[in-house]
Amino acid sequence: MKYLFKSILFLVCFYSSVCHAQFIGLKPERNVPALVEEAFQNKFPGHDPVWYSKYQGRYNQKLVYEGRFMFDNRYSAAVYDTDGIMVAFAATVELSEIPNAAMQYMEKNFPQRRIMDALLVTDRNNGVTYELGVFIDGELIIKIFNDKGDFVRSTRA
Repeated sequence: MKYLFKSILFLVCFYSSVCHAQFIGLKPERNVPALVEEAFQNKFPGHDPVWYSKYQGRYNQKLVYEGRFMFDNRYSAAVYDTDGIMVAFAATVELSEIPNAAMQYMEKNFPQRRIMDALLVTDRNNGVTYELGVFIDGELIIKIFNDKGDFVRSTRA
């Protein structure tokens, strides 16, 4: 009976720690630099974003702040560096808004795959790309196209 109680206690503790670990992820950021908030309000007046901070770059060395909000009835995100300079802006798009060349590429190369995510991304140099996400072998793969719909590269989400 003593061993049964200990084993049940162990299983309960193990299960609760596993469940808790699954909910750890991006948490809203409360300490956003004033430069970032001011730059956001200048670009998108009247919008109230939910801020997240994360490290990105080749070796995850660059701290950026991502503000998620609704813009023009679309889910959007504006990414800023710590100096308040906008790094990128992304907004969801409908499949009908994607260039024909990109859709033809997806239909030819992934006929059985459904596009799960479609974004229009504008970088700091006003370069426009379309990012289309498809699940391949249980992993979200992002296919990136230029503004004309020509394939550029693939990346993992």
